[in-house]
Amino acid sequence: MITPLRLLSLLAILSLSGCFKSGQTIPINLDFSHTNYGFINSGGYKAGSLFLWDQDQNTLSYLGDVPGFDVPDHPRDKTSDAASYSGGVDLGGEFGNPAIKLHADALIRSRSSFEIAYPNRVSYNRVYTRLSDYLTPDIKEGGALLDEWGFAEAVNNPTQYYVLVRDVTYGDGITLLVDGDTKVGGGFRVPLKGFDVAIELQGRGLQAIQGENTEVAFAVYVMRPYWKDSGGSQNPAFRVRRGIDISDLPALLRKVGQSS
Repeated sequence: MITPLRLLSLLAILSLSGCFKSGQTIPINLDFSHTNYGFINSGGYKAGSLFLWDQDQNTLSYLGDVPGFDVPDHPRDKTSDAASYSGGVDLGGEFGNPAIKLHADALIRSRSSFEIAYPNRVSYNRVYTRLSDYLTPDIKEGGALLDEWGFAEAVNNPTQYYVLVRDVTYGDGITLLVDGDTKVGGGFRVPLKGFDVAIELQGRGLQAIQGENTEVAFAVYVMRPYWKDSGGSQNPAFRVRRGIDISDLPALLRKVGQSS
């Protein structure tokens, strides 16, 4: 339920910002926004998709897909489940200030959700082994994966991390619900005492993530690289870093876009 106090707060902030006009539309991009199932998979990524995250430069680079994370058989005992929005949207144009975003988040959280058809959440294990199985043959054959991944530089830069798609929810699609009803276009209006603000929800996640047993949402491992001593030689290795703030990832993923 949206309370009058919450609406008044949002309208007051819009007015004070100097950009509010009755009848205006606030465009909100839902791509890669965060839910209790993880990030909406607006880029077509898979289990094993790997990124290099430079926190200092605030950049994310897609490095490719690590093999060995096979798509599992899909049990179809659960027909649907609701994924609740928790944050990460992008407010377009002149509305993109933190105060307005905070209240827009509250509006979206209280009035909308995502329905996943036939959800199947899979947490892949043996992550380090899968990475090693991919890197070791390439190193022995004189390949360039370590260079392409910027591994040596990342080891020496404490603000660089590798981000791996590891926990994937498969399903037949994802649908936006507003006030419990399907919204193909997405969005709702917020009227109050002569003012009328339109919240227009946009993004690939509303329509294009469809198909039987497709990757609908994902969670990630954030890892620091290091050199591991083994029999007098150094081998590349990774260590999961827990408790890292990943609230910037939706915006960075939107900049990267879709997998190639």
